[in-house]
Amino acid sequence: MRMFLFVAVATIAVSGSAMAAHHHHHAEHPAAAPMADGAAPADTMSAHEAHVRNLHDSGYNPSSDFDSFGNVRN
Repeated sequence: MRMFLFVAVATIAVSGSAMAAHHHHHAEHPAAAPMADGAAPADTMSAHEAHVRNLHDSGYNPSSDFDSFGNVRN
């Protein structure tokens, strides 16, 4: 029983220190430069269009959501 408790405490201590060492902060991005008067924005897609484009680019295929009978696949 003592050996089990020792192993459990050692495992928690090791995994806890490994998780603390893995913590990562992202660098802050610099502010965007102000746009000149009359300039068109660089990104003209709406949020929905960008979301759909990202889904497509990542390989998502909406036709694979359903089987041939129209049921949602698991």
